[in-house]
Amino acid sequence: MLVSGCAQVDMPKLPNLLPSHWTQTPAVSAPDKNIPPVDLTGWWKRFGDAELDALVERALSSNMSLRQAKLRLQAARALAGNVSKSYLPQLDFSSYGTEDAAAIDAYYQLSLNAVWKLGLFGDQEGAERRAGASLERAAAAEQEARVGLVAEVVRNYLELRAAQQQIATAEELVALDRRTLELTEVRITNRLAGPDQRLQLQARLARTRAALSLPKQAEARALYALAALVGQTQPDSTWSQPHPLPALQAGGITQIPSDLLRSRPDMRVAEAEVLQAVGELGIAKSALYPRIALGASYLYSYNLTQNGRSTQNGVPTIGPLIDLPLFDWGQRKTIATARQHEVDASLAGYRQVLLDSVAQVETGIALLTQAQQRVQHLRDALAATQTMADKDRSLTRLGLSSEWSGIEYKQNVLQAKQSLTAAETDYGIAYATLFRALGGAPLPLADNEPQS
Repeated sequence: MLVSGCAQVDMPKLPNLLPSHWTQTPAVSAPDKNIPPVDLTGWWKRFGDAELDALVERALSSNMSLRQAKLRLQAARALAGNVSKSYLPQLDFSSYGTEDAAAIDAYYQLSLNAVWKLGLFGDQEGAERRAGASLERAAAAEQEARVGLVAEVVRNYLELRAAQQQIATAEELVALDRRTLELTEVRITNRLAGPDQRLQLQARLARTRAALSLPKQAEARALYALAALVGQTQPDSTWSQPHPLPALQAGGITQIPSDLLRSRPDMRVAEAEVLQAVGELGIAKSALYPRIALGASYLYSYNLTQNGRSTQNGVPTIGPLIDLPLFDWGQRKTIATARQHEVDASLAGYRQVLLDSVAQVETGIALLTQAQQRVQHLRDALAATQTMADKDRSLTRLGLSSEWSGIEYKQNVLQAKQSLTAAETDYGIAYATLFRALGGAPLPLADNEPQS
């Protein structure tokens, strides 16, 4: 037992390179202390859109990829539970018929066998670690499916609402171009403009109509993408009804990286790789020592042809079962050395994944900050453009301006709205991308779902 304890492999300490705070200032930080921080278990609710919340819930209950990941996790749990059971005493019963070498007597035999693998020298612990690594990878895959699903639902929903808003704006621009062309015909008739201006406006109207196809394509893509995400072939008819683009509400990120990044699916996979390598090393090292088991059996043989001759029909046996590594010990030693290198490689891989995770989050915060600033600048630009259009409208009512000049102001307002819609969509997608980089804010488990 003392030798067995010394032969076991300890789990190495994982590298800890997480910073104590974000270098980038989160764009969603709340200036008002009364505003609660972002709820990491329902971060998408910051958009304040009930239909989006309902879509996320539908996807989590109906998506086929997530269901596949859940079933694989259940399979991994079942297999992991069998590892420790294999080191419990095993009892089996068998019956079979046979005959002697001379083919004179025929026998019917009953066999009752008991074997207890002791799992010494780290063999059992290594097998359990290997099974635990498989379970952890399956759990990480399920979490990645959850995280990716929510992020994709949010992204496609934002793109759907943005496309519908862009379609409405583009149709207004088409109407303005048509009206401009009508006014140009009047100006040409009154010799206030030449035929070349008509051609220029016809070309502009054609370009505006052509641009209208882009948001319609985006709307179709988002509709069918959402349908697939919620597990159906056709989108709901209600999705095609235009709704405003949801806007982010105020909130703050108060958690530090060490509270979040270790729950990322790729971090969990990297940790599982370390656990797997350590388990393989433990099994390889245990192979350098004798494999010991306790066994007992009882064999009963009944002579079918001449049973009267024999009075000793039952044979009991009991004793240890020992497998000694002799001539292949060097080969086993080489395998153990290779397994140690794999442990070192998995630790290096864990370190790299950790560094990449920090970089992704810092990048995500920076991009979110820039996206928020872009939205604010475009809102200011829209407000200024709208003010100029309102002034021109007032001048038109007073007879100091004309519809011709007012059309240009209206076009500028619509174009400013298009730019703002695109920026707000990018801002929302950057927000979703950031929380996916944070580990997706692991979702709460269902009441009937066991912890992995």
